[in-house]
This record gives sequence, C-alpha cells and structure tokens, in this order.
Amino acid sequence: MRQAIEGSMSDIERESMEFDVVIVGAGPAGLAAAIRLKQLNPELSVVVLEKGGEVGAHILSGAVVDPIG
Repeated sequence: MRQAIEGSMSDIERESMEFDVVIVGAGPAGLAAAIRLKQLNPELSVVVLEKGGEVGAHILSGAVVDPIG
C-alpha cells in the first residue's frame, strides 16, 4: 500500500520557483529582514512565506494579552 501511495505522489506535477532568499514567517522580523535585504541589494529575489491567512497572523504580544497601565 505504501509503495502505491509513494508512486502516485511522485507522479504529481509540481510548480517550481527559484529565489535567492526565502524567509519563513511574515511577522515583524521576517518583514524587516526582507525589506533590509532588498534595500541592500535590489536585484536580489526575496520571498516571504507565511502559514497564516494574513501577514503577522501569529503575532503574540504581551502588551496585548496583559495591557500595562
């Protein structure tokens, strides 16, 4: 059974894209890194991947959970 599944998975056509830099996470650090890289080298191809439905979807800030003052 496993061989049948693996065999069918290898037959799937996949899209391939090439980038100079791949940043995982579209939170503040990931976005800042992408911006800075492009500022330093505009010719660099940079992509930011985010698993959430929107940029910064998984940001958790202590000030939001426990407001100060």
